[in-house]
Amino acid sequence: MHSLLVVATLVSSLAICLRLITYRPGPDACHRLGVSCCAWLLIACSGGLAIHVALLGASAQVSVWQLGLLVVLLLVTYRARGNVAQILRVE
Repeated sequence: MHSLLVVATLVSSLAICLRLITYRPGPDACHRLGVSCCAWLLIACSGGLAIHVALLGASAQVSVWQLGLLVVLLLVTYRARGNVAQILRVE
């Protein structure tokens, strides 16, 4: 069970990082510093977590709760097509 959690955490965090990195704004998109900083922080944290889990392997300390948060963030990120401004938008 633990190794399944480790692999799922690694895949989730890596998928979040890669989707955010590959985001391409449209031609009419405007640059907002706060959103860019939030995107950078999400990329750095999800990529850092992926590297951390990959380096530690089976000895990485992950939990089902951490994986749950990552899966929710992954779904929201893919639904917004990597657009952090759309993720942060409150309607």
